[in-house]
Amino acid sequence: MKNINRKVGAGVLALTLAVTGCSAGGGGGDNKPSVDSSKGAADTGKLPTTAWEKADYASVKDGGTLTLAVDQMPDNWNTLQVDGNVKSGGEIMDPTLGGPVRTTVDGGWEVNPDYATEVKLASEDPQVVEVKLNPKAVWEDGTPITYKDYEATFKANDGSNKDYQIVGDNVFKDIGSVTKEDTDYNFKITFKNKNADWSSILGASTAGTATAAVLPAAVASDVKAFNEGYKSKPLPSSGPFKVGTVDTAGQVITLVPNDKWWGQKPKLEKIIMKVVSRDALAQAYANKELDAFSIGTNKNNYDTAKKREDGTVQQSGGLTWNHVTINGSKGPLADVKVRQAVGRAIDRDTISASRLSPIGAPVSSQNNYIFMPGQKGYTDDASAVIGYDTAKSEALLKEAGYTKGTDGVMEKDGAKLELTYTLDANNPVSEQIFKQIQANLKVVGITLKNDTVPEDKFFSDYVLKSNFQMTGFAWSGTPYPIASTESIFYPADAGQNFSGITDPKLGDMWAAANAELDPEKRLALAQDIDKAIFAYTPVIPLTPTPNTYGVKKGLVNYGAAQFQSMDWTAVGFKG
Repeated sequence: MKNINRKVGAGVLALTLAVTGCSAGGGGGDNKPSVDSSKGAADTGKLPTTAWEKADYASVKDGGTLTLAVDQMPDNWNTLQVDGNVKSGGEIMDPTLGGPVRTTVDGGWEVNPDYATEVKLASEDPQVVEVKLNPKAVWEDGTPITYKDYEATFKANDGSNKDYQIVGDNVFKDIGSVTKEDTDYNFKITFKNKNADWSSILGASTAGTATAAVLPAAVASDVKAFNEGYKSKPLPSSGPFKVGTVDTAGQVITLVPNDKWWGQKPKLEKIIMKVVSRDALAQAYANKELDAFSIGTNKNNYDTAKKREDGTVQQSGGLTWNHVTINGSKGPLADVKVRQAVGRAIDRDTISASRLSPIGAPVSSQNNYIFMPGQKGYTDDASAVIGYDTAKSEALLKEAGYTKGTDGVMEKDGAKLELTYTLDANNPVSEQIFKQIQANLKVVGITLKNDTVPEDKFFSDYVLKSNFQMTGFAWSGTPYPIASTESIFYPADAGQNFSGITDPKLGDMWAAANAELDPEKRLALAQDIDKAIFAYTPVIPLTPTPNTYGVKKGLVNYGAAQFQSMDWTAVGFKG
């Protein structure tokens, strides 16, 4: 399956459509199941939040090349632009990006001293955030990073100018003003609407994947530059590495240390990111062509990784969940009863077991749109609406006007109930899940057809354009799940709402949740939102995916982690 990830994907598929900004405060990240979490949530919470081998900077040897795999070349190198919001783009750009805050091992955040000397919530009413930038921070060409860059970036993403093709306006839309203080490096962000997830726009990224916290003002203030300026070239680096070469024909990107980097010198001499199809990943790792790779939930990948004599398997909690997204804007699936009938017909627990058991992971289904199992706030809101029940599925179809023909297929007004599922080629996980869903739907009289499309076009030509009836990929987020999830479900034309439908009341519900600074009250509001989404069922959540990596022994400060931002200066090999 493909992933979407703000930092991707929300996914581990090959793509990773990113949950933009799944970030911020009150809702997540402490890796503790809520009081009424399911057993599955508690089990998943037993996984460590960070599983990579940690090593002090001084004990990492100088030099070396790290070779990694990505799913595709970026469609747009601007990770804040909707076409650039895929996991592979975030993975490629992560060593070149940074911001005033970074995510900690438990899902909280702290000031990143490379980019800021102070970040604080100075006032709650009105909400005012004060940021003091590190004056040493510069762009790749040596130009200082100042408040002007942040002001322009926030403005471009606030949704006020519809010409900007943004991923989402979460948090940004609540900003009233950005004002310079005593120097160009100190500024205040004053919010017109309170937003508890304010830190999410200041650079908090999760391990190995990031979205730009800031763009150069010249880019952010120019619609054409924002949308199209980085379709074929990388964003200027603001991190310890920069893009050295891009081999489009060979589909290889080489990162090298940024000679304008002002912080701790990176240990690695270079990082090579090369496109490897998902069905070739495990063998490439076994052949020692890769130093690490994401196993996902593929048993062959897992078994192959375990056999590498100089390798190890790491597993942590995750922020990725696979699902079926339904295009509810037209056809039979425009009827909520049909969507819920589809949900009732899918044996999600069996799908989860088939994916998680073979990789030695705790088994549970994803039963919440906002929180992950093991995260505070997680409750099972799915079972009451789309819990596996073929009798209820058929009853819903009858309520929608369908009757089962002599061939066992549901029909209405002479038309058989046939649906199409779009999936990416050369992805064994996608194929497996499709076949399981196809068999499930056949039981209740729904015919599901396969529409396999080229893997490099799956996201750009099908998912992003809502050019499907049903499809599957994964969302991959950050520790800030409340505000960032909004653009997946509201409004109907949001950059990440591929279902094409919504519930109008969600806007006010999210506004209330985002403005609530009391953590417990905010969780309650988020749970109300979750139930409201299940009521119209635009997405069928399937499986929460732990982060499972094959990693070469001796590679340190890189690998499986649920929340913690990666310090690319300390990634390398033990001396």
